[in-house]
Amino acid sequence: MIPRAVHGKIFHFCPDGSESDDDMAGALLLPPDFPYDELVTLGQDLETADVLTPGYIPPPVGLCHPDGFIYEMNFEQIKTVLLPDRNVASRFAQIAKGAKVEESMRPVAALLAFAHFLDIEVEPLIAFHELAHKQGNAVANDELSWLRQADNANAFAKMDIAMGRAARLEGFVAPASIGDLDLAKPIGRWRRNYIVALKIGELELAGLPHLERILALLNWMHKEFIIAGPAAMLACIYYAPNSPPRKGLLKQLQSADRERALEGAKNAAWDITHLSDFVRRVNKAAAAGTPRYLFASMDRNLHYIARSMFDFGADGIRQDAIVSELSKWWPESSARVIAKRMAALFENADDPARAVNRPQVSSYVDDLIAVGERILVQWRPPSIGIGA
Repeated sequence: MIPRAVHGKIFHFCPDGSESDDDMAGALLLPPDFPYDELVTLGQDLETADVLTPGYIPPPVGLCHPDGFIYEMNFEQIKTVLLPDRNVASRFAQIAKGAKVEESMRPVAALLAFAHFLDIEVEPLIAFHELAHKQGNAVANDELSWLRQADNANAFAKMDIAMGRAARLEGFVAPASIGDLDLAKPIGRWRRNYIVALKIGELELAGLPHLERILALLNWMHKEFIIAGPAAMLACIYYAPNSPPRKGLLKQLQSADRERALEGAKNAAWDITHLSDFVRRVNKAAAAGTPRYLFASMDRNLHYIARSMFDFGADGIRQDAIVSELSKWWPESSARVIAKRMAALFENADDPARAVNRPQVSSYVDDLIAVGERILVQWRPPSIGIGA
């Protein structure tokens, strides 16, 4: 059944996609002040801004058309959960604090209003674990409480901002009360992703040919560490010989200040953690059919990687899909080699000879972090002889 039309304030859905009352299979009486037309406009704006990646197949009406959300929430009882990255989550908080919404923030304001009216739940904890890691627990708790205040704000006031009728949200003088959460507590998933980010940096600095870098990383994952699909996709883009998206994926790697190189690896690890959390949730929900997850970011690179990651489906590696994606940045022959190696990697995940499948000392993760950091900190650019 396909939702098709709002006749007055009655939401109709019809099995064949028509708008005829004779074919109507169900209807929902919308509130008199429900801003349906404005939500259609916001949905179009969000599609244009390309700030969302779904962890599900969008309905025929489109990813951001309100009909899909209205139908699935009210007739199929399917909940949708929004997973914002830190930049989106922080902008939600800034709106609640009364920041002026400039044009660059308009997609975030649109998303805030869109989510409110269409009962999309916002789950930002990974974003605030990242903030706590960088700026401390107090800052992260304060900003999370402001985000919750944005959740609680008047829906129509948020719509006015999203539609450009108001410049800022007014009325809040204090954040919402959420209690004191231990957001700075280390996340095991981030620590593992940090190890991979350090390894990606090490292989980049080694100056190996492009294909050798990614194969060396995949072999290392197999022999010495975990098989990390999101990190592998990021590396496939980062190591590619013709890859515009690589810019910004691992910042300051060759900086003279080696602490900045470590900071770049930490940032990359948080990007991977957002994406791996997204994929983990999607895979877990697949069996139950609900909830559905939307990943929100203003970062084009993260969306590219997120969409590529679904080639690592629960039903196994889809080599042809990986080749199709990677051929944008790699020669097709290299893309096929990489896809074949990835498939073998997942097929042999249970190999008892792998380090991860053998008993490990309690300091296993700490030791790998220490080794990876030491390699990056001690790196120096190759010297250039006089007259070379």
